[in-house]
Amino acid sequence: YTTLFRSVLNAFVLGGVWLWFAVSKGMPTLDQLENPHPELSTRLISADGEQLDQYFIKNRTTVELKSVPHDLIAALLATEDRDFFHHWGINLWGNIRAAWTDLITLSPRQGASTITQQLARNIYLSQEKSILRKLREMASAVQIERSHTKHEILVMYLNVAYFGRGAYGIEAASQVYFGKDVGQLSTPEGAYLIGLL
Repeated sequence: YTTLFRSVLNAFVLGGVWLWFAVSKGMPTLDQLENPHPELSTRLISADGEQLDQYFIKNRTTVELKSVPHDLIAALLATEDRDFFHHWGINLWGNIRAAWTDLITLSPRQGASTITQQLARNIYLSQEKSILRKLREMASAVQIERSHTKHEILVMYLNVAYFGRGAYGIEAASQVYFGKDVGQLSTPEGAYLIGLL
């Protein structure tokens, strides 16, 4: 039994070391996690302050959290991550439940990503569905939670999330879908945008 136990232990240690190298190979650097720089649009403004045109690869304009209606934030938390203020980047039980569902159905149906995990994926990682990408997403989420407050994470998420029709971030989505600033959105309009996520 001793030889068998040592062999199993060695296999686990080697497997763990291999997994650590595989996950860390595609991870963003600590500086990238602490100082994200999402692409922004460039606006051409006239001398009297009127916007003449806008140029972008990704249609994104940043917004402060205080400009976002409270109903919209409540809708985001209710649909995407109810435990946002109570976890450290990962909802462990949600990930276990999703992994179990994926295992039973033999397909990646469940995402189980927290807002912080989605932020990590949107800024630093690809959209591919793989176990390694998911592990990188989880590790990045923990580091983001260590580097930023919950309010900073919400602001970053709302400014980088893709809402369709070329709109990256809640301000761009508000302009694209309703032709108004995010602070002017009604509750149904805000709920519609959150539903797009």
